[in-house]
Amino acid sequence: MHDLEALSAFTRPGILRAVIEIPAGSVEKRQYDKARGAFPIDARDGRPRIIRFLPYPANYGFIPGTRMRKEEGGDGDAVDVLVLCGALPSGTVIEVEAIGVIELIDAGERDDKLIALPLDPALRNIEARDMNELPAAVMQIIQAWLLNYDPVDQAALVGVKGREEALAVVRRWLNEGA
Repeated sequence: MHDLEALSAFTRPGILRAVIEIPAGSVEKRQYDKARGAFPIDARDGRPRIIRFLPYPANYGFIPGTRMRKEEGGDGDAVDVLVLCGALPSGTVIEVEAIGVIELIDAGERDDKLIALPLDPALRNIEARDMNELPAAVMQIIQAWLLNYDPVDQAALVGVKGREEALAVVRRWLNEGA
């Protein structure tokens, strides 16, 4: 079975690969299990993690070939990404353009969230090259959701940055040799 985490982050300069774990509109917190090659519902304290807030406002996943290293303050996982478009099934691998990053501290660790749009024009419902081009309400919804969907982790906003900073985040957390 192919390890999705081992794929390269960039497909070409400025274009990223994203692996969707959780479709937009879902309330089930899923996480990629590379040993099984599946996307089971995550568990906390032995219980399935069901979001007791609004459903995911975008497709949620990760940028393969990255790792936010704990020894450098990261959460130990791949860089997270929210892909703004209609719901995509778990396991979808899609080319995206990063338009920004929401920098967060989540459960005491750095847990940045890239904001991206699909490269495929047929999947786009928003046009923007940078975060500052998004409708203000879109950013308000995403930020409010990220700060409130999991009260246990007590997420805190560090900052919101644009396209170039988002790509720099990916380059910073690339796995060795990626």
